[in-house]
This record gives sequence, structure tokens and C-alpha cells, in this order.
Amino acid sequence: MAVTLNETPSANRLHIGIFGKTNSGKSSFINAFSGQKVSIVADVEGTTTDPVYKAMEIYPLGPCVLIDTAGFDDKGELGALRIEKTELAAQKTDLAIILFCEEEMSQELKWYRYFKEKNTPVVPVLNKTDLYT
Repeated sequence: MAVTLNETPSANRLHIGIFGKTNSGKSSFINAFSGQKVSIVADVEGTTTDPVYKAMEIYPLGPCVLIDTAGFDDKGELGALRIEKTELAAQKTDLAIILFCEEEMSQELKWYRYFKEKNTPVVPVLNKTDLYT
């Protein structure tokens, strides 16, 4: 008998974190992937302040939690606090999705190495390809 989402404690669900720079499309990604308006989407950098969690079942993985995070290149005093929350979400992540959307990828690669050192699987996603010329 399969265990359903409601029967699975959050700690036992696969945590899938979505990471990237500010305005790289993380919130749009989680909304499209979940088929729901889970996160606020805006052109304003720093719209996502705290991680947004969305519990759902993903076939064939089963019960999962998607985590929308703040940009890991956020700036200023509040930005540092948002990055701290992103780092805490990274510690809970069982599978990382990193959105790449610019030619300069040093920060994305730093996070890629972080997850690889933790033996956390990483799915790199090239986002906003429609903006490349």
C-alpha cells in the first residue's frame, strides 16, 4: 500500500530546492512546475524574501516539498538575511535545481559545487533562453 502525501511527515518527503540569482525565474519555475500560483512573481528583485514551501506528489518520486528560495546574489542588509534563509533551505535540500540564466555563472557554479560536495543531486536548468541573442 502506497503512502499518500498527507500521511507522510514533512521530514520524510523529498525536499527539492530551487536556487538561482535574483530574478532568474525561480518563482515562475515553481509556479509552472506545480501548476499553481505558489510564489509571487514580479520584476522587482528580492520579491521572494523567505523560502516558500509547496508540498505535492511527483510521480514517480512520491511525496515531495518544493522550496522556492531568495536569490543567492541578493544585496544589502535585508539581502544578507534572505541569503541566510536560502542557505538554511539548502541544508534541507535532497535534490537541487539551479537556474542558470546569464553568461556570468560563477555563483551558480559555486552552489553547484556546494551541493556536489554534499552528494546532493543537482539538476541544472538553463532558463530565460528566449532573452539570449
